[in-house]
Amino acid sequence: MQHVQFSAGDWLTSSWDRCHQAGLKQRRQPENIILSNAELKARKWSVNALLQAVETYAVPLFNQMFAHSDSRLILTDRDGVILASWGQPRFKERLTQIALDNGVCWQENLKGTNAIGTAIVEARPLTIIGKQHYVHQHQFISCSASPVFNHQGQLIGVLDITSEQTQHDLSTQMLVQNMVQQVENHLLCAMPDSAVQINLACEEKLLNSGWQGVLVTDESGQVLAHNHIASQLLECPHMIGLPVEHLLHQQNRSLVFEKHPLQPAAKKSSAFRSASPLTTSCDLHFGDARIEQAWQQAHKLIDKEIPLLILGETGVGKNEFVKALHQHSSRQHRPLVIVNCGAIPKDLIESELFGYVAGAFTGASPKGYRGKIRQAHQGMLFLDEIADMPLDAQCRLLHVLQEKEVIPVGSGQSESVDIQVIAATHKDLTAEVEAGRFRQDLYYRLNGLVLELPPLRERQDQAQLIAHIHRQYRLNQQHISPQLLQILQAYRWPGNIRELDNMLKVTCLLTSDEPLLTLAHIPGHILKSLTATAPSQSPSSSGTEERPPSLRVSEAQPVPDLKTTVETRLLQTYQATQGNISQTSRLLGVSRNTIYRKLKMLGILSC
Repeated sequence: MQHVQFSAGDWLTSSWDRCHQAGLKQRRQPENIILSNAELKARKWSVNALLQAVETYAVPLFNQMFAHSDSRLILTDRDGVILASWGQPRFKERLTQIALDNGVCWQENLKGTNAIGTAIVEARPLTIIGKQHYVHQHQFISCSASPVFNHQGQLIGVLDITSEQTQHDLSTQMLVQNMVQQVENHLLCAMPDSAVQINLACEEKLLNSGWQGVLVTDESGQVLAHNHIASQLLECPHMIGLPVEHLLHQQNRSLVFEKHPLQPAAKKSSAFRSASPLTTSCDLHFGDARIEQAWQQAHKLIDKEIPLLILGETGVGKNEFVKALHQHSSRQHRPLVIVNCGAIPKDLIESELFGYVAGAFTGASPKGYRGKIRQAHQGMLFLDEIADMPLDAQCRLLHVLQEKEVIPVGSGQSESVDIQVIAATHKDLTAEVEAGRFRQDLYYRLNGLVLELPPLRERQDQAQLIAHIHRQYRLNQQHISPQLLQILQAYRWPGNIRELDNMLKVTCLLTSDEPLLTLAHIPGHILKSLTATAPSQSPSSSGTEERPPSLRVSEAQPVPDLKTTVETRLLQTYQATQGNISQTSRLLGVSRNTIYRKLKMLGILSC
């Protein structure tokens, strides 16, 4: 735990200097950086354990102490983005006027001297009272904030109490510190493999005060983690991996301690299991709740011989989802056989699936063929695009699923098979059943558990996924510009992840020597799709300098003639490059003089 700071000193002067250098004006309301709902959900998901710990240990104490005051308890992530707040609704309305609300970023360089942003810069607890705020509009509040650190000493969030009063007294500052101490201790004890919690103190009455030193060990007695107070009491800043008994018996001070067994890792609280969205499905998502839920459900049933049916648009990652399931199942050392039912000619699908005996038909292999189902024996059979399977083949597949046996084409002899069946489609199977194109009995045989994967445009981790795929293909330390990232997030991606993957792969190969990937580097045929419609700029993101401006291009409409089409394309590209004539010229393959002349004719340029 960091040392409590009660009075302003050099840190306040330094903070005001930083605000001045950042170009902030004391009598001008700073502009707001506000995350979209999807971005906010992704951030909250990634620190869900912290959020739940605050709700469990800090909120009840805050409600008891500040029940009838104009105060709010605020939690931000490590970037100063407000994740949640609690307290008086009437006071919240006034705070909303200065954008002290969920999704808003309160970094010091954006909002001026404030408890949240300045505590992040200083990495210690701070109180900012009234006129100590750099921006005049913020001087009606007083705030006490403290960073929250994980067991590795990394800042993971900030807890803050903001009040409409001229001063925060010592009790408010101590309360915030106590809340943070309890939250940090809880997170320590919820770590994987933690078996024993050891509380340390100078006096017995402090052992469970919230201010005690805490050590967490595994079953062998080695230290997994500790808080700052423990390292101070034991005079040992680096104790992870050391035997705890050695530490306790070698300490020179007269300390008291007590041990508490912790729940086994398999029985940890749900708060910790949700600490990171990256569980066994870490290769599938980076904080999307729908994919995580689908994974957890499928993972529980994959070894129970229950058929799975996966729904989702083309390109959402159904194949990768199934491959991950196979790797985490008891059949991982047995084959995973993938069949695209829509890619096999109708007259060959039965022989491809069920196999055939020698001489079964003209052109058949003289050795016969085992077929995909028997190839998957003791493993998994993934039937992708199952809705495209012909009705005759559906009938034979139903027999396989019911009887656990397969009869090759041209044979009267059945053969037992042991397979886990997973089917997938981008079509509405219930509509296919009603239209008579899919057997109802087969549908109910396949839908033991139905999972639906979200399209890319609805994913909460869209920005992280874009960055992850880009890192796979970039040939140097290239980054994506904020403007391009906004456009990529606004695009509807009809081809979903497959389309995104292809686009980034091609673009990275073409820009291998560029340090920053911008809209100007996108190939023309891809650029046309990306800029066909404008990214909608929500009210929450309007009026900010930091957030890139959206393309001011209306939805594509049918155009009456070639002249209008050319002019529209020119304006789209010119606006997308933020008025850069050279980039516009390069993207359109037209000389700069022609661009200048055309823009003058359209009244965009005056000279």
